Amino acid sequence: MMEIQIDVSRDDSVVVFTILDKEVNRSNSASLKEKIFVEIAEGNNKIILDLKNVAEMDSSGLGALLFGKRQASNSEGNILLVSVNPAIQSLLRIAQLNRVFDTFESVEDARKNFAK
Repeated sequence: MMEIQIDVSRDDSVVVFTILDKEVNRSNSASLKEKIFVEIAEGNNKIILDLKNVAEMDSSGLGALLFGKRQASNSEGNILLVSVNPAIQSLLRIAQLNRVFDTFESVEDARKNFAK
C-alpha cells in the first residue's frame, strides 16, 4: 500500500485534507481511508477534501470517499468535496454519487456550509 500524500489543516472543528497526489486509486486509497478513519475516531467529523491536485480517480478512490462519508455520517458529521475536476465530476455522476456528495468551488464555501 502506498501512503497517500495529504496536507492536513484544522480550524474551528473543521479538518481540511488537501490531497497532494495526482491520482487516488488502488495503490493509495486504503491510506486515504485510514487517515479519514483516524480523524473521525479522534472526534473530527467535519472533513473537507480538497481535490484541486487530483487529476484522476478510480473505483477504489470512490470507495474511499464513500467509506469516509459513511464514517462521518455515522458520527453525525459530513465530508464535503472541493475543487472537483470535470473528469471526477463525471465519474461521480456515472456512479450516481453526485447525489451523495456535496461539492463546492472553494474551501471557504465548504466551510460556510459547515457553519450553517
